[in-house]
Amino acid sequence: MLVAVLLLTCLLCAVAFKYYGNFLNKRCRIDDDNPTPAQTQEDGVDFVPTRAAVVFGHHFSSIAGTGPIVGPVFAGIYFGWGPAWLWIILGCIFVGGVHDFGSTLLSIRNRGRTIAEVSTRLIGPWTGRLFMVFVLAALVYVLVVFLDLTAENFIAKPAVATASGWFILTALIFGFISSRTRIPFGISLLLFVPLTFLGLWFGHAFPAPEAQKFIWIVVLLAYCLIAAVMPVNILLQPRDFLSAFFLYAILLSGIGGIVLGVPAIEGEFFKGWINETATPAYLIPGLFIVIACGACSGFHSIVSSGTTSKQIQKETDVRKVSYGAMLVEGVLATLSLATVIVLTSSDIAKVGGNPNLVFAGGFAKFLSAFSIPVEIGIEFALLGLTTFLLTTLDTCTRLCRFILEELLEWRSELSRYLGTSLVLILPAFFALQTFHGQPAWKAVWPMFGATNQLLAGLALVTVVVFLRSQKIKAGFAIIPAIIMLIMPLSALLFLMKSFGLQSIIGISSIVMFGLGLLVAVMAFRLLTAKEEPARELPATR
Repeated sequence: MLVAVLLLTCLLCAVAFKYYGNFLNKRCRIDDDNPTPAQTQEDGVDFVPTRAAVVFGHHFSSIAGTGPIVGPVFAGIYFGWGPAWLWIILGCIFVGGVHDFGSTLLSIRNRGRTIAEVSTRLIGPWTGRLFMVFVLAALVYVLVVFLDLTAENFIAKPAVATASGWFILTALIFGFISSRTRIPFGISLLLFVPLTFLGLWFGHAFPAPEAQKFIWIVVLLAYCLIAAVMPVNILLQPRDFLSAFFLYAILLSGIGGIVLGVPAIEGEFFKGWINETATPAYLIPGLFIVIACGACSGFHSIVSSGTTSKQIQKETDVRKVSYGAMLVEGVLATLSLATVIVLTSSDIAKVGGNPNLVFAGGFAKFLSAFSIPVEIGIEFALLGLTTFLLTTLDTCTRLCRFILEELLEWRSELSRYLGTSLVLILPAFFALQTFHGQPAWKAVWPMFGATNQLLAGLALVTVVVFLRSQKIKAGFAIIPAIIMLIMPLSALLFLMKSFGLQSIIGISSIVMFGLGLLVAVMAFRLLTAKEEPARELPATR
């Protein structure tokens, strides 16, 4: 049964890429004769025209993070694997894929601006600035969650910390050789992909010394600061490209292990409409919030319009990179869900329900079909997960700087360094806190999920306004936009009721609900107005 579920997921995503992807290209009038910002604004730092395979690696590694792993694991534990799998499939094809495709295209046709800045022109300056504030808040949540999770991984498995350092060093050398020498790309690839995987052995042989969480948080913040100000072709592109091979290896080995081992299904198909341990406790909207990036994620719109759009060489690459990556993420989410399906409730209880360790334990069970020791399988799974986390961390830091620069209309060499430092202050503070005895990431996960999904709804509304300005029929984006507004707004209401005004989550829920509702109302008012929105932004500063 599990084999059929996984293979059907791969088949449906492949069919969607071919047929629905072609529909999106035709409907949005994709044309390679249109120059992209990477070509017209090339600066060697942020705007760098890059081959589709490399941009795909960056984009996929950045959007994957821990979302399509933690979300499906939680959803499977809370509500059962049946409804979770159904939303992953429908979401990644018709909602998340459209969201990512539209966000990238919108940015490309507006000089590489982020979706938040484009909204200031399409929806209105005041509303657009509120959108930017909302985006900054959402990105801070992402940084807090991923800083905390990465530090916990390093504490749980010091070998993963060493392997991660090896990986970053390998990526730096690969980036230098690719951009500063004439060594053919194919030859570099044959050398550095094996070197990257060698880090798994190196970490296992030389695990990092044990350190407190505070130390790892500081180390990670320093990494984010340095990586986010470096030219994209020195670290971001090569690291993300190489990290994508970890992802491919996890997907292929996981699928292969399931097909060969045919593990038994231990998890329940459906656990009921209500689960009091979940937040929100109701299947609807809880399922849509908990799964997050596995089906649709507002964070993807910031990556799509923040870094990816500045590297795409031609418009036809949008489908390959943005829509294609979301479909592959759907397969990854299904594989993550499978790790819950093959574990018993006692297996999950042994690791305290920690989603990282649940994923690693289930994945190690898949690899046992290849006679790989359980400990090695767990380390490989955690290394792959940490690799995604690291790529998202520094990409998110760079995106925060972009939004801050746009919000303050401040773009210079000083903003590149000082702005990056400023955006790390709040995440640094919150990542070092505990809430009611829980680690920061777990305490803010419900808030992160609701905010992230509401951001997706606002991004889809902006995409609809953009399509209307281009005289493109937008029905295929309107329905996903409505879904992604109703579900998170409902979830925020549940959070307000559950936590009240005595907690930071309750207060944050009220603020986010107000901001999100206001931006959505302003956007829909524009959609019903007779006058068309402006078609383009002012010239680049």
